[in-house]
Amino acid sequence: MKDSGRPGPIEITRAGPDRLGILAPLFGHAFVDDPMMGWTLGEPPRSPDRYIPCFAAFLERALPHGVVWEGTAHGDAGTAVGAAVWIPPGRFEKWADHPWNQPRILELTDDGGRRYDRFWQWVDEHSPTEPAWLLDSVAVEPAVQGRGFGSALITAGLDRARTDGQGAYLSTGTERNVTIYERLGFRVVKAIDAPDQGPHIWFMRSKP
Repeated sequence: MKDSGRPGPIEITRAGPDRLGILAPLFGHAFVDDPMMGWTLGEPPRSPDRYIPCFAAFLERALPHGVVWEGTAHGDAGTAVGAAVWIPPGRFEKWADHPWNQPRILELTDDGGRRYDRFWQWVDEHSPTEPAWLLDSVAVEPAVQGRGFGSALITAGLDRARTDGQGAYLSTGTERNVTIYERLGFRVVKAIDAPDQGPHIWFMRSKP
């Protein structure tokens, strides 16, 4: 996510299941160079053709739960320029299976999902124990990056969290995004290398 933080003309709405075909490619292209995705799926190759099915499987289960928000340029209804997945506290307990934990995604890895499972279990171990909203992922179309769309999607989620009197947290393996998150109110609480020679991960939180 490359974002200058300048506010842009954007309308943020909750995305429904009918938006799967629009949002899966958006996320898939945005995360091609993401170290966390690359590590867990296996490298090389880094190709949208591999990442789009991964996000399609995730979004197919996540969208009906109302945790996905999309940003649309004002006056251009139906064309998403960005999207964010915000998971409120307590939602994990209501899912029999987490949307990221399913055979369709594990089949996309190069080792049957072993590295994928180990890595995300390790990430979960660094989650806050107190109730907090999770910024699971955020994506912006390359053509409009730097115009504030990512910032708007993140700020909207933080506003919902603060309305509930709660903070938020995230993890990222992309160093250039750390300053963007810091500008929006997150702070780094830990920065360490993942096990098994995995990527360097920044764990960040924001106060209520």
